Amino acid sequence: NHVPYRNSMMTSVLRDSLGGNCKTVMVGTVACDKGNIDESIGTCRFAQRVSQIKNEAVVNEETDPHLVIKKLKRENAELKEELKMLRGDEGSEQLTSEEKTQCRKLVEAYLARNDDTPMVYPSVQHSRECSQIFREMVRGGGGGGPA
Repeated sequence: NHVPYRNSMMTSVLRDSLGGNCKTVMVGTVACDKGNIDESIGTCRFAQRVSQIKNEAVVNEETDPHLVIKKLKRENAELKEELKMLRGDEGSEQLTSEEKTQCRKLVEAYLARNDDTPMVYPSVQHSRECSQIFREMVRGGGGGGPA
């Protein structure tokens, strides 16, 4: 009595291994006795069919949902801050006179350098203030910059 591959008990037992996400080794045991020849041939045929199956196993990763949520919230907050800075929505408060003086010194130091090092601004407001100082220096012909 030959049992088809898809209906055999062995196939049912190995269902997840044969078509799933794992590596499987087929070990077939055969007997040379005349009384077991049909069983041995069936085992060899089953082993041959199993060898035809191709699986691509990948590592199953178990992640803690709480850690994923925490990571995504942190990333979301960082992206909101970055977007806020890019849009210039950092706050409507004006720079203090001390911060404006620091911007002027930053611009003057930049103009005095002989290298191509870019200016780094702490915020969009500082960037705007430095641009305004540059404009004043160009239009006014001075303002403390190099001659």
